[in-house]
Amino acid sequence: MMRSFRTFTIATVFGISAIGAAVAEYDTTGEAVTCLPIKQVRVSDAVADDAIIFTLNNGDVYLNKLRGTCIGLARNDRFSYKTTQNQICRGDLLTVANPVGIEMGTCGLGNFEPIAEQTAD
Repeated sequence: MMRSFRTFTIATVFGISAIGAAVAEYDTTGEAVTCLPIKQVRVSDAVADDAIIFTLNNGDVYLNKLRGTCIGLARNDRFSYKTTQNQICRGDLLTVANPVGIEMGTCGLGNFEPIAEQTAD
């Protein structure tokens, strides 16, 4: 039991630092939302194995901290969503694939936090 706890803690620490480095130039700009309309998503960019930045057609940008780590997500930046609605939501599944399309794992989406690039003061 103690061994699995230590493993989880180490994975969490590395995940947080990866997110921090990837989004250091952004500030949170408002309340998180649980869903985004799929048709409005222009770009989705995996910035860490547990974080994706979504840019909408209107220029709004959201950070999604995944509910767990998807090994290889940032390296491969190749994934698909599974949803039954016309939006992607917290809890929807994301499947990571390697460059030749072989599925490598699945994880769940978290909340979508609105972010914006930091401006010089």
